[in-house]
Amino acid sequence: MLLQELLKTKTKGNHDQLEELMFVHEIMNKTLSLEQYKTLLATNYLVHANLESKVHLALDENTAKQVGADQRYKLSSLIEDLKEAGISKDELDQININVPHNEYSPAAALGAMYVLEGATMGGQVIQKKLRATPAFEGLNLNYYTIYGDNLMPNWKSFVGVLNTAVPESDYQQVIDSASETFRFIATVSQLVNTTLV
Repeated sequence: MLLQELLKTKTKGNHDQLEELMFVHEIMNKTLSLEQYKTLLATNYLVHANLESKVHLALDENTAKQVGADQRYKLSSLIEDLKEAGISKDELDQININVPHNEYSPAAALGAMYVLEGATMGGQVIQKKLRATPAFEGLNLNYYTIYGDNLMPNWKSFVGVLNTAVPESDYQQVIDSASETFRFIATVSQLVNTTLV
């Protein structure tokens, strides 16, 4: 079984739980409120601010080049969206976050990336739904449209590397890290919900 398929199976419970917290039903029904959107933005910002660089820098040089890690930074797009939504980045930066790892192994970094890149894939559907919701008229949705036409090619190239670059002996590290990343996002989401209220 490909590592990508194993990850999907092993993290399904985490994924489903996170969808509940991240207002997926409201997004799909086009009933998401601006306040809920701000919660999503704040969550995604804090997750990327705390994980993105750490994860990308943990990849070995060859893997980083293969996945084009330097083209996969999303933090600046989230900062633009925060500004546009009138959310204070400085206030968010004051929230105390317990990060899963201080350092990632290359395999664990790919596990975390699987979750972050998967979320970007989901962004394509989300932005279409938001654009069809009157409350979001005029917003640029930079984060949800970050890859533009490269969305599918970027995902395919990432899973191509994921499925070929990781030795089977490291599969568990990747799976554990992906599960941990889902849990981390859920924790941040709950923190944002209590802090931004």
